[in-house]
Amino acid sequence: MQQASSTAGYTLIETIIALLVFSVGGLALTSTAALIGRQLRVDDLRERATRVAVSRLEALRAGCSGASSGSELVRGVQSQWSATAGDSAHVSLVETVSYVSWNGPRTDTYRAVVRCR
Repeated sequence: MQQASSTAGYTLIETIIALLVFSVGGLALTSTAALIGRQLRVDDLRERATRVAVSRLEALRAGCSGASSGSELVRGVQSQWSATAGDSAHVSLVETVSYVSWNGPRTDTYRAVVRCR
């Protein structure tokens, strides 16, 4: 009598399930990469806006006695600032930066009180 030989390998159902699992994993990685890319762009805009604000506050601090209000557009970041004399020795500075991120417009405000020399 002859015995039936068993063949090694995967069945069609096992192969389809494996492809399905790998496809779902690949789609999850793709969506995560897209989300991280958008977040990096928002972080870049936020960092640029912060640099614009800090730069303006430093310039106002350097010319403390002659500080005035104004606005400008710098590389996609709208910057508005105001300087208010509290007394003869101090000036209150307010810097507002606005920019558009992927989930809508965003505005950050920075405040400082500097001593005039």
